[in-house]
Amino acid sequence: MKKIIVLILAFTQTIVYAQQKKVKDNFNVQIRLEKGDLNKDGLIDKTVITMDTIDTTVPLRLQIFLLQPNKKFKMVFSSTDVIEPKYVNGVHAKNQIPYFFIENGFLLMNTEKNDVRFEYKFIYKNGTFQLIKVSSVVYDGQNATTETVFDLLTGVRTETTTLLGSAKILKKNTKKMMIRPLPTLQNLRTLGNKLD
Repeated sequence: MKKIIVLILAFTQTIVYAQQKKVKDNFNVQIRLEKGDLNKDGLIDKTVITMDTIDTTVPLRLQIFLLQPNKKFKMVFSSTDVIEPKYVNGVHAKNQIPYFFIENGFLLMNTEKNDVRFEYKFIYKNGTFQLIKVSSVVYDGQNATTETVFDLLTGVRTETTTLLGSAKILKKNTKKMMIRPLPTLQNLRTLGNKLD
């Protein structure tokens, strides 16, 4: 339970910091572009990450666009709050810029923070991106990894520790914890309060 709270709070702290900053709309460098069918309508949608190189914090903006039948893109999400700026208080944040993928109708965010790999899985529903799964993988620095998977739809959180290079399970814990309503990409910063 503590690891999943740390996992979510790490992401939450990034968003809270970004919301405290007033960011200019001068995002002039495209960092990442990913395409896929997000809403299962057969049209190829896209996610775009751009960087503001004028602002000293070097903020990053995530935008998500749905392709319309008229072949024009409609922006359904835009935020500078999702990704931590490259510089915090004048110091390089040293965090990886996340990857956003569209696979099988889901929005996936893969990132790494403090040597822990995270994946967030969202579904686009009723105009929002609902968080439905969070997972992390942690290496203990010796001979084992611990994978934590929290399925928010079922409320099942499973933590499995295995030996490196082996399928042998050293430890497995399963807990149930329902969170309703589901957190969204738009309000993910409030999730930490629901886990207390």
